[in-house]
Amino acid sequence: MGIFISIKPVHMQRIVSGIKNYEFRNYIPKQPFDTLYVYESYPTCSLKYIITIDKIVKYPDKIDNDGYGNNDFNNGLKKCNYAYHISKIEEFDPIDLKTLKSKFNFNQPQAYAYDTRYPELVKYIKGE
Repeated sequence: MGIFISIKPVHMQRIVSGIKNYEFRNYIPKQPFDTLYVYESYPTCSLKYIITIDKIVKYPDKIDNDGYGNNDFNNGLKKCNYAYHISKIEEFDPIDLKTLKSKFNFNQPQAYAYDTRYPELVKYIKGE
């Protein structure tokens, strides 16, 4: 199962470059998931990445200090209580917001949206 989330372009570039190896959030969805479909927010405004996660760490449990924001998480300085460990990143041809809305009735997620909400979009992304 997967969720759609929004990430700012500056943070997404840190993830792609390997500088950032955890995505920090203040929630865990109720249903289990291992995939993040990433909508890159303004000014990019497009869906273009799939991130696979392999574990979620809840503060005050610690994570590896290597990585952007990891020390802040370990020291309780982040507003977020959960760290999603990034194990894999896939980039695909971006789908702009206009197309997302018109073709898939997609709205950029404020927190998250389960992938079951957009089954046709998931099929499209996976090339089915």
